[in-house]
Amino acid sequence: MNMVRKHWQDFGLLLGVGVSLYVLLNWGMIWELRGIAGFSFVSILIHQFEEYRWPGTFGGLFNIAIFKSTRPDHYPLNPHSAMIINLLIAYIFYLLPVLFPTVIWLGLAPVFMGFFQIVWHGVFANLKIRSFYNPGLFTAIFLHLPVGIWYITYITTHHLVSLSDWITGTVYFVIAVYLFIIQGNIWLKNVQSPYSFTKKQLGNYKDLH
Repeated sequence: MNMVRKHWQDFGLLLGVGVSLYVLLNWGMIWELRGIAGFSFVSILIHQFEEYRWPGTFGGLFNIAIFKSTRPDHYPLNPHSAMIINLLIAYIFYLLPVLFPTVIWLGLAPVFMGFFQIVWHGVFANLKIRSFYNPGLFTAIFLHLPVGIWYITYITTHHLVSLSDWITGTVYFVIAVYLFIIQGNIWLKNVQSPYSFTKKQLGNYKDLH
């Protein structure tokens, strides 16, 4: 478990590279919508790598800049809670549309999540730290945004999406944000957690505390 806790984002990056190569090499043999969902899955894996490995200072951004924690190395977010939340988001929320590409609302929700990442990282977090960049913003703009636009363009031009899909996808997205991100951080926060972010992972946000 300690190995997974330290390297889950690295394993995710390797998997993302593998999935990308598979989709590209087999593009003519798979349904395009499944391929797009595959790239959406890859986007979240690389997004998590940007947040927690390189530059990897999301822990400091979250605990210091956003929540002004007096124990920012492990509260409210810590490496264990970050691992659980991100694995659930990637391997349930983002992977299901790859396995079931015909369920359009299932694929729409992660697209909305990607757009939400742009607002959170690009507007909310940047205003908090008075910066033009924070870990997660690059992949939000250059992966989540184009893949999301691609997905929506495909399902609309091929008449695959219905009004109920838009509504259900939106509701599912809101529920996922609430359960995985909001409640997930509440349930897993632990002021006595033995798992701590390194100084490198905390970054320089102490200057804004």
